[in-house]
Amino acid sequence: MSGIKAQHLIVSLENTVKGEPLYLRNTNYLNAAGDTFNITSFKYYLSNFSLTDSSGKTVKLSSECFLVSEDSSESKNITLNMPKGEYKSISFMIGVDSLLNCTGAQSGALDPVYGMFWTWNSGYIMVKLEGTSPSSYLPGHMIEFHIGGYRAPHITQRWVTLPLSGMITARPPRQYQSSPQDFISIIRVSADIYTLLNGISFHQLAGFMTPGSAADHIADNYQHMFSVKN
Repeated sequence: MSGIKAQHLIVSLENTVKGEPLYLRNTNYLNAAGDTFNITSFKYYLSNFSLTDSSGKTVKLSSECFLVSEDSSESKNITLNMPKGEYKSISFMIGVDSLLNCTGAQSGALDPVYGMFWTWNSGYIMVKLEGTSPSSYLPGHMIEFHIGGYRAPHITQRWVTLPLSGMITARPPRQYQSSPQDFISIIRVSADIYTLLNGISFHQLAGFMTPGSAADHIADNYQHMFSVKN
């Protein structure tokens, strides 16, 4: 491996609904309650990435926060520096950690310009899902879920650990190879909105914008919405 200039890991995210690709605005889906809906906006923060190596040791990759937005293909490819080694799982936090929430508005991916910061609460929205549904009682039949909260008892950051289908290798797919001496591995991860909405009927709950038990329920759901694609 002598002469390697860099070793990178790309986490490539695909947002889905019950395993089908997510398309904004013009495609209708069904949730588990039988409600028809479409999505106009889907955003979430991922942070604190790490890998577990073949011996079980945790290797931290980055404490940076990344904003993933369905309307930005660039945001769905997260590039991380990866030390040499063999790795069997990847872990990350959904959301923004408590320290950054307590610090107020930040810059970069945490800039309030992205509409993911509650100025009234000095806290970040961890996941935002917006759209419409004929079942919704809100004006314009909107569905509007802004999931946040970082103070007990309503804490909506969640940790995820995903086993890999095989050990990460450093073979560079040609479309990502920036030079003959760059080695890149890719983990393809799916995020399924169908799982996020488990137990939600838009007749009864079409949205909220405050911390609380409803946000806690959806946070428990989105902890399980990620999976590694073979």
